Amino acid sequence: MIDNNYFAILDDLTIKIRQARQKAAITVNTALLELYWEIGDTISRQQKQQGWGAKVIEKLAMDLKLKFPDFKGLSVRNLRYMKSFAEAWPKNPILQPPVAELQDIDSHNITFLQPPVAKLPWAHHIVLLNKTLEGGERLFYLQKAIENGWSKSVLARQIEGQLHLRQGKAITNFESTLPKPFSDHARETLKNPYLFDFLGIEEEMQEQDLEKH
Repeated sequence: MIDNNYFAILDDLTIKIRQARQKAAITVNTALLELYWEIGDTISRQQKQQGWGAKVIEKLAMDLKLKFPDFKGLSVRNLRYMKSFAEAWPKNPILQPPVAELQDIDSHNITFLQPPVAKLPWAHHIVLLNKTLEGGERLFYLQKAIENGWSKSVLARQIEGQLHLRQGKAITNFESTLPKPFSDHARETLKNPYLFDFLGIEEEMQEQDLEKH
């Protein structure tokens, strides 16, 4: 017979599974953003030092896709976003704790350890790169998206509505705030197509898995 203890165990295991999935997504997202920054920084430096032009970036995208055919994130357009990303944050803003440090802590504490830039999915960073020009504005919306757990569409609307002007001076430093558990952007991180692409997971498999959850 099923008693109340069973349902308590079910609830506990459900939470553990969700935390483990979020922990994995956070770790992969951080690695992806660090890679994108490194690629973007390399392109930016080569443009300044060697005069790389559009044709070289197009060739780089083509050659990288030949080596990693299942990695759709290596398009010319995305490489240009990576360059803009690195230039928007000139010093590498993503320093992931060693894997050994991550093994015995939950997803909440991993999020706390993350630098602010690593707390948002790549699609959010594309919105920030497209919508804002001033560094102070970008910092403001980055922090607000983290604090409130905004989806990328909400982030875009807040930028278009010029929230920073309604709330006064732009934020120039970061508080150690955490996204709300399973907030809109946390859910988007779990279902982030850039993460599946990075890991080489087929689109059909992604859709089937996400439908189940």
